[in-house]
Amino acid sequence: MAQRQAEGNGYQQQYEEVTSATRITAILRPLQQQHSIVSIAIPSAKYLYNSTLLEVNPEQAYLLLDELHPREGHSQLSTSSKIGLSARREGIEIKMILEISEIGVDNGVAFYKVPFPTIIRYRQRRRTFRVPVSAAQSIHVELADERGNAFYGELQDISAEGMCVRFPPKTAIPEGEKAQILTCTITLPDKKRVQGHFTLRRITQHEPSRNIQVGGRFEQLDKVQARAIERFVLEIQRESRRKMSR
Repeated sequence: MAQRQAEGNGYQQQYEEVTSATRITAILRPLQQQHSIVSIAIPSAKYLYNSTLLEVNPEQAYLLLDELHPREGHSQLSTSSKIGLSARREGIEIKMILEISEIGVDNGVAFYKVPFPTIIRYRQRRRTFRVPVSAAQSIHVELADERGNAFYGELQDISAEGMCVRFPPKTAIPEGEKAQILTCTITLPDKKRVQGHFTLRRITQHEPSRNIQVGGRFEQLDKVQARAIERFVLEIQRESRRKMSR
């Protein structure tokens, strides 16, 4: 069944407007390569329809979209139809308005050609999305319980609200530590230490590396410690964006 269109789908001021064709390509191409589902809004419809990006072609200034699903959405489209495209990928929200310039059929399946967008609206969900930390950075983390047991690992991903820490395969973190508030110490690249409290929510073993992964959320961080973490998260995001725009 098509997904009911949520209220307030209009573009919000908190979205960043991206007009660089190079950056738009860098944002859209992973959606094509990973065959990510995108949502299509038709003004006359009560529902959102699903599609995928078949081609992102900035050189010839067009995108190709796959036939809408459920298929009844196809009958509501014609050339010059305006549609809204939205997508989410790894905590990034993307929105744009497109106008269909051509409708074709390939092996009995419809596709839609639209001009390459000159503007998209893009939002990074900074407070909830965990940004991955390169293993090359080797950000050391210590977790300690009230009994004095200490566990030493490396940061795997982090957000303003929590983190995941990677420990060597034979690290014996007791299941009893789950839901307990631990003391955490993160040593940032500038050697500055962030200390606070951390509630352990999840202990898993990654295959095939056999590393132990521990996830949880920060608790009762003071403003100085919270800002240090937020700045570190923003630095990682900025570096990631620089790589995307190259």
